[in-house]
Amino acid sequence: MISSWLCLVWRLCCLAVVALCWPLMAHSSSATAAAEPACDIRILQVEAVRAHTSSPPEGLHGWQPVTLPDNWAPRWPGYDGTVWYRITWATDCPLPATPIALTIGSISMAGEVYSNQDLVWRDRHLQEPLSRSWSTSHYWILPQSSLHAAGHNTIWVRVVGLSELHPGLGTLQLGSPDAMLQAHLQRNWDVRTLFWLNIILSAALGVMALAVWIPQRKRPLLGWYALVSLCWVLFISNGLLTETWPFPDNLAMARANHLAYIGYMASFSVFCWQLIESPLSRPHLLRLGWLMLAGALIIVTGPGWAPMQRIADLYTLLFLGNTAWVIWHALRTRRLQHQLVAACLVVMVSIGARDLLVVLEIWPSHKVYSPYTGLLFLLLSALLMRRRILQDAERIERFNQELRETVAQACEDLNTTLSEEHALALSNAHLKERLQLAQDLHDGLGGQIVRSIMLVEQNDAPPSKERYLSMLKLLRDDLRQVVDSDGSIGAHAPTTPEEWMIPLRYRFVSLFDDLDIRSEWLAPADWCPPPSALQCMLLARVAEEALTNIIKHSHAHTVQVCLSYPAPGILLLHVEDDGMGFDAPATLRAGLGIGMSSMRSRMERMGGQLQVHSRSGHTAIDATLPLAPREIPPQQPPSDSHSACATPMQAGTYGPS
Repeated sequence: MISSWLCLVWRLCCLAVVALCWPLMAHSSSATAAAEPACDIRILQVEAVRAHTSSPPEGLHGWQPVTLPDNWAPRWPGYDGTVWYRITWATDCPLPATPIALTIGSISMAGEVYSNQDLVWRDRHLQEPLSRSWSTSHYWILPQSSLHAAGHNTIWVRVVGLSELHPGLGTLQLGSPDAMLQAHLQRNWDVRTLFWLNIILSAALGVMALAVWIPQRKRPLLGWYALVSLCWVLFISNGLLTETWPFPDNLAMARANHLAYIGYMASFSVFCWQLIESPLSRPHLLRLGWLMLAGALIIVTGPGWAPMQRIADLYTLLFLGNTAWVIWHALRTRRLQHQLVAACLVVMVSIGARDLLVVLEIWPSHKVYSPYTGLLFLLLSALLMRRRILQDAERIERFNQELRETVAQACEDLNTTLSEEHALALSNAHLKERLQLAQDLHDGLGGQIVRSIMLVEQNDAPPSKERYLSMLKLLRDDLRQVVDSDGSIGAHAPTTPEEWMIPLRYRFVSLFDDLDIRSEWLAPADWCPPPSALQCMLLARVAEEALTNIIKHSHAHTVQVCLSYPAPGILLLHVEDDGMGFDAPATLRAGLGIGMSSMRSRMERMGGQLQVHSRSGHTAIDATLPLAPREIPPQQPPSDSHSACATPMQAGTYGPS
């Protein structure tokens, strides 16, 4: 984006240069082709005199010979006012038939021009706020009616100037219209067109840098470049303005120009350090800011011209010292970009010093080259910033590429890890399924086989065919229940506790009768609240395991199975017998009670508890299962059938069997 902007700005500037130079080149070619006049125009004498009024100059006395261009400040120090210039000239051309053209390089600050007694031109304002003709070349063809055919002719120029702004008259030439027009266009190119190009390019580059910096505040180099360009545009535009508006006079305008000057010096100094990648620290920036504020206050509040000029001189010295320091630091780094900056600064400071001597009339020349070097430095800085931004973009692209590769590798590693975890999860699921199957076979089908074996052993006569079929059907039902245990999740729970207890009674009552064991089965009339199908199956497995162990090991005479609600939302299965008992903790630690351990783990997985209490003559197994809170109805005083199991030997809902 920045590269395209730079290309666009460069093309526009080239077009502007061609458009502005075309009239000069076209006229130059036509002037070369045209024949020069055979007559000669001679300036015989140039004189100047001070005048305190705007009265005609013919009656003034004290004329002094001068040489153009003229600055009257050294001759009349501190004089602010009017000076008349008298230029006497002669020619051997046939007047008034031959056209004569006049060009004046500059008038500082405002003035008017007469050819003999005829007014040729006059500035708009000849008193404060004065017009500003100090950087404008003027071109006129003298009216033929004002020319004398015999003798000498006179050009009168009235100049109104200020002693602090180099008052006086610039170069003056008389000649053929073509030659004078060419000189006029060349002068305008030097003092106006070149500066306009400088302003246009500086403003375009500054606006572009500002537009890039606003969304990217982490690039201070662009922000400082925009500030330098702004201050530079404000500073050099002072020489192109022909009026003081919006300021009331030239003094106020000079204050604003000095503010732009110190702003340019300070921002340029900071920008140079940014350009060689050694930005000033925050304390240095604060000191520079306070120094700028102090200078601005002196410029704004100081009386007259002297304070602002002293501040400008001080900032010039600070600028030169900072520039020398930047050049030394840039050369010490031995980096090509920094050395280019140092070389450009050396050229810029050298040309600036030379132009300062020209302005002070110490250097014998009238041309200044600072606009060229200033523009060259801005363009070089823009190219260096473009290169730096492109390098940053390349680094960001490389980082993004590395980040993408890292993310891809991480995703691949994650997929590998997830695949391994998935394989482990499948293996674990298979193990759990096998364990679940083993537990279901032990608790269901194993218990039924044990009961069937005991039933056969207890009978002296072989069981009948119907009896065998009944036992085989029970085994088939248990096996089917094991196979279909996964489907119990979506099954329905028994509608009442009695419906849940009927299969248990049917399976064990005949065995208890054969063993002469009295059994009691106690249960509430209704669920409150109802358990799920899985919870009903779990409690049935616990009851089957407990009753099977009683048949195999207890030698009991009485068994009690009780289902109750000891508290709201808590379902309790209580199995009790009066057998010989056993050491429950030792048996569980030794791993002998495989069935009860399986039941305990199942109860814990569903949030319940299984407690075993045993001693000689009494063994009790309590399976406590919490029900879902959303299923708990409003609490009410529990009835006897809901609250707790009946005592042993107490008749239950169904009574003894």
